[in-house]
Amino acid sequence: MKTHSKLTAHSLVTIVLVLFTLPFDQAGTPLGTPPNSAGLTMVAEFKTPGLECELSGIYPHPLRTNQYYIATDRHPACRQGQRTLLQESQRGKLLLVDGLSGRILKMIALVDGDYGDIAGNDERLFISSLEPAEILEVDLATDKLVRRIPVAGPAGGLEFDRERGALIAQLFARMPQLAVIDPKTGDTTESLWSDESAMGLAKVGKDLLCTWVSSFDEFAKSELRLLDNQTGKVIGRTPLSGGVHTAMAPVSRPGVSPGFMVLVATDRGTGASVVRSYAYDGSQVQWKRD
Repeated sequence: MKTHSKLTAHSLVTIVLVLFTLPFDQAGTPLGTPPNSAGLTMVAEFKTPGLECELSGIYPHPLRTNQYYIATDRHPACRQGQRTLLQESQRGKLLLVDGLSGRILKMIALVDGDYGDIAGNDERLFISSLEPAEILEVDLATDKLVRRIPVAGPAGGLEFDRERGALIAQLFARMPQLAVIDPKTGDTTESLWSDESAMGLAKVGKDLLCTWVSSFDEFAKSELRLLDNQTGKVIGRTPLSGGVHTAMAPVSRPGVSPGFMVLVATDRGTGASVVRSYAYDGSQVQWKRD
């Protein structure tokens, strides 16, 4: 997630790269992992093909455990001295990535721009494009961009709520809100409450989750937040350690524990990033209740 507008999307990414990271133990687990591992456990860490400033939304491959989709920005806002990793031809695209090696397996053309987040159902991916503000619909069977859905403002977090049969988009235009959008008509049918510091969105089971960042300085902290499905209001929170957690997506595959994956900025100097996958059981998480 990287948007309040196209301008602030770039500045937000730049600021996020300045944030601190926690060290790792010998097993590769972030030190300071919250004391609720029965309900929230990091189960995998995947390589990315670029720096955090080059990357936006993520989404797991529906069948292949170690593969995921990631959107790349045409205009990455990297810090001075950082050396970008993506080639010019790989920018502004939707990539399919092998998480074990970080190798790009496929490139899918979009609108050659900058992006927010990715959502999906069984047949489609939905990618928020920042300028103009719209949601791009990609057919997974053909890898073709089949529709562009205009929205009221640039969307950061994006999720497909199967219970509603609708998209939920984190909008920052005028007043922060979660816009509930009918993907068939493009109409906004509901407007839910949102915090402007919210990042990615994911619906895991019946739980609507978002990542959140406290600020954009060296003292920044990441949280996982549990949202009320009907109002969007925060009803629980728990810390996320080991870097700044932004874009996220649910993970739901046969034989795999339900959970979510997150794009994490892990090094403020180099801009290094990883994708982490978490197993999630909300009933076991030690939520701080609001």
